[in-house]
Amino acid sequence: MAKKCIGVRNDTGRPCQRPAGGDSDFCFACRPQEGDARIANLQHDVYHCPDDGEKLWYVPNKKYHRCDMCSGVLLNEKEIDSVVLENILGLSEVAEEGLVVECPTCSTDSDLSEGECPLSNFAVEWNFYVAKSRYHGVTYRGVSNVGHCNVCGSTWFPGPGECDALGKKIGNDRRHLWRDRLDIPQKNIPGPGERDTFGRRRMRDSARDYFSKKGQSFVREERMRLVIKKTEKREQVKEKMCQHIDSNGHPCTNKKMQKKGSVHCYKHRTK
Repeated sequence: MAKKCIGVRNDTGRPCQRPAGGDSDFCFACRPQEGDARIANLQHDVYHCPDDGEKLWYVPNKKYHRCDMCSGVLLNEKEIDSVVLENILGLSEVAEEGLVVECPTCSTDSDLSEGECPLSNFAVEWNFYVAKSRYHGVTYRGVSNVGHCNVCGSTWFPGPGECDALGKKIGNDRRHLWRDRLDIPQKNIPGPGERDTFGRRRMRDSARDYFSKKGQSFVREERMRLVIKKTEKREQVKEKMCQHIDSNGHPCTNKKMQKKGSVHCYKHRTK
């Protein structure tokens, strides 16, 4: 039986499992991974998600570890963009009682005792768009506590959760969040100078600015505006509904009568 490739899938980080080619331990698709010390040591460098305990998979294309369960992402000190990290560390630090998250990297170090390397958490606003068809898409918004380890320099970007701030169910769309937001272009295009001919920020600067205080403030204001708008709409709908509550504590689902001063529907009107 042909031996299996010891490489990993470039897009998911899962074991390749294709037949290895020739005298190599890698298949043709994973041949560029040959000689990569990180790929060779994956079986020893095993990290686990600090939120759900699942194994983190190393994705060669993105050079980070990700969690299949929550779509969280772990970046080490060398791989994270220095400007992005500087912007995150300049945000408001979250100091909630009982909020202690261990660093996934340092937790595997036998020289460090449990609880010795907690992450410093910073509130990071996020939004991301997922196209559902050619003409329709969904935008999700929320805020997460991004953790940074002062010991090893790793940064943990947690998953967005089951629902966003507006109550939309995210589901499998959550994998788009950090995969897109942390994809910082290597070149500042188009054009020379700080801005292009249309006055737009160049691509890399624009991606980095998202994590700056100004960029985060804009995302936060938009999220709060939509949350307030949805709350007001919910209250308006509630005012139009019948105020009757049955013996089981369930409110009536009918609209109240249009008669001035009426608070019940026709069925539950005062006779």
